[in-house]
Amino acid sequence: MGIYGPSSAFLLVGGRNISSDTFVLSELVESAIEEAHGLGDTFEEQIPIGYAKITLEASGGLYDDRTAGIVEALQAKGETEQVVGYGMAGTAIGQGVVMLNGVLATVWNRIANRSELTKAHALYKVSTQYLRGSILHGLNAETSDPGNTEATSVDRSTDPLILSVAITSSSVAAASVITAPAHGLITGDIIIISGHTGSTPDINGQRTVTVTGVDTFTIPVNVSVGGTGGSFVKVTSTGAVMDLHVPALTLGGFTNVLVKVRDSADNITFADLVSFTAVTAVGSERKTVLTQVQRYTAMSWDFVGAGSGQSVIPYVALARL
Repeated sequence: MGIYGPSSAFLLVGGRNISSDTFVLSELVESAIEEAHGLGDTFEEQIPIGYAKITLEASGGLYDDRTAGIVEALQAKGETEQVVGYGMAGTAIGQGVVMLNGVLATVWNRIANRSELTKAHALYKVSTQYLRGSILHGLNAETSDPGNTEATSVDRSTDPLILSVAITSSSVAAASVITAPAHGLITGDIIIISGHTGSTPDINGQRTVTVTGVDTFTIPVNVSVGGTGGSFVKVTSTGAVMDLHVPALTLGGFTNVLVKVRDSADNITFADLVSFTAVTAVGSERKTVLTQVQRYTAMSWDFVGAGSGQSVIPYVALARL
């Protein structure tokens, strides 16, 4: 992990970039839990329910009531559902981000001292699903038409949050049976196997699975000598949540901007995964898919119509389900 400074923290609320309006960004995350104990239990049990209570404190910022500024984002939009994105390590492609979409309950504090600039503090809570994702496009402006980030796509296999599953053995079979207790896969998932030894041929690498049981699956490899050990990571997912924030837009005569999320199994051929609503103004939107998302993800933008002098900041983040 690197060392992060003030300039690496960012905060987006409903398409408004208020990163420069806050001097301190403090995050408190509490997992929501529910009592779960049955008859005959002798102790109290708590189970996480998959949601979190998030408290963010943006303090020491300057009171700024310009359009799309901190006042509009936090005070005027308090107690409304907002798409929120924030992180501590900058907005480079592939960098981690927290993605929220819930109701903001805001405590707003304005401080004015004579002979000093007016300060603003905001404490707000969000009760929602806490998603950690990756940035597909940061807060840099784009003026080309069209464009995409396929050359700098995000590779699921490099995600530091990805979990590896231990492999027990591979069998001798035309479609080798892989034993991996509680593997959690479904047929069609793509995995990367590493560290497996003893098999002929070597089965390490990217493979597509066919599930045969809760602890077993097959891969299309004709194994003549079985092996043992190693592990795998799943590089596809059975869904994803995608957030778009557009904090700045100049159409220059164009009708709108189309922003899409794209995915690829081989990092060569990409296909559209999601199309956001045509962008005509500053704002934000969340999209969810429950279909298979491939290993590599990227985004694209396209100005529709004709014009000149166009510019857009199409911040996009994706969290896999």
